[in-house]
Amino acid sequence: MFILWRYILKEHVGPFLFGLAIITLVFLLNIIFRELGRILSRGLGLSIIAEFFLLNMAWIIALAIPMAVLIASLMAFGRLSGDGEITAMKAGGVSILNIMLPVFFASIVLALFLIWFNNNVLPDANYRTKLLASDIFRKRPTLNIEPGVMYNDIDDYSMLVQSIEGKTDTSYVTSISIEDNSDPGKSTFIHAKRGKIFLDQTGVLYLILYDGYMHELNLDKMEQYSTIDFPRQTVSISVPDMVLTRTEEGYRGDREKSSQMMLAEVNANRIDLAERRQRAAGLIHGYFMKYLPLHQGDTAGVDTPLPEETIDNPYRLERIRSDNIHLKNQVKSEISSLAALDKENWRLLVEVHKKYSIPIACIVFVLIGAPLGIMARRGSLAVAGGIAFLFFLLYWATLIGGEELADNQFISPFWAMWTANILCGAGGIYLIFHSIHEATFIDWDRLNIFAKKPLFKRNPV
Repeated sequence: MFILWRYILKEHVGPFLFGLAIITLVFLLNIIFRELGRILSRGLGLSIIAEFFLLNMAWIIALAIPMAVLIASLMAFGRLSGDGEITAMKAGGVSILNIMLPVFFASIVLALFLIWFNNNVLPDANYRTKLLASDIFRKRPTLNIEPGVMYNDIDDYSMLVQSIEGKTDTSYVTSISIEDNSDPGKSTFIHAKRGKIFLDQTGVLYLILYDGYMHELNLDKMEQYSTIDFPRQTVSISVPDMVLTRTEEGYRGDREKSSQMMLAEVNANRIDLAERRQRAAGLIHGYFMKYLPLHQGDTAGVDTPLPEETIDNPYRLERIRSDNIHLKNQVKSEISSLAALDKENWRLLVEVHKKYSIPIACIVFVLIGAPLGIMARRGSLAVAGGIAFLFFLLYWATLIGGEELADNQFISPFWAMWTANILCGAGGIYLIFHSIHEATFIDWDRLNIFAKKPLFKRNPV
């Protein structure tokens, strides 16, 4: 039995790695098409770009592994069934459940790994990805000076060069003109026959100019105009946004926290909720004790009306109206805070359940993929991939829809995140009992023949 289990698991390794690679590639291509252009325009080094994509691999792996499990189950059991090996195993006294058992245990191991991964690796990776993305998109593009084109990307400065030659980190220019308006009281114009430009690591842009002149005009006293000729002049411009500044700390969102961190926050919110409810109840009770005491002695220590203040007195009515408005605003503020805290708890609990429901999908997809593959006559990569995609699309749509409903407090976080697993798991159990009775669920040959048929027949005329 151990040899048989090892053989069955070995049949799953290839399809699993292949499916994992394909799904990862699809997600990476999506990120590349969406973000690579903006990242490259910032003038970043290859190490920063590689770090950005490596950090994004965390959430890709968390989503790709369950889908790869489904593809592997469909392909591996489909091939075993198509080659008659499932029939041979059953003839040797091995039941369908025993054939599926090693894959089921392997899916449990994968699910436990993903649970650990989602709580220990994924939150920190998402957190670092958010910080790095914020630092990247806050950084200005590098100097993109073109000959004969006015460069205005630096605030208060304009620059024009006749020619430019870049070597490593330094650009050599000829016939460079600079207009400096950084000082509100002065206007400065600098021209040099040649120069070099480089940016240091502290975010200071240095322009070393040779054989030039500088004109300076005092805008407050227009009669003060000066001209200076120089053989060598250094101009420094502070542009810290052109250097990538790494942020070490920031706010963690719900997807950058582990389930333990979120549960601790939920408990703290519940304590705050209880205190706010008690505070609101105290406000209302104090108001009723002030104006509608149950007993005469209950008004002791409370601001009671003066003897000359009768019910018809306008000052008395104005004070009651003011107290009513004050109470209304206080209670309304407490109710708003209660609703916000309650909604925040629901949102956090959704993320907590998600960290466990997605890993459990590995087990659920084995329950679906194994019987579908066993009932197939022949494994097919295209058809198996298509069925896997449809199941995962249905699963993911249910998950996203449930998350949206739970965030708006229409359904509980538990049902929002576990309904997809429950429905798919129930369908998988039905398929297992269906395969035990040796019913053919999918005719792969018919599907393959149908896929080869042309959509339109050629007109004989």
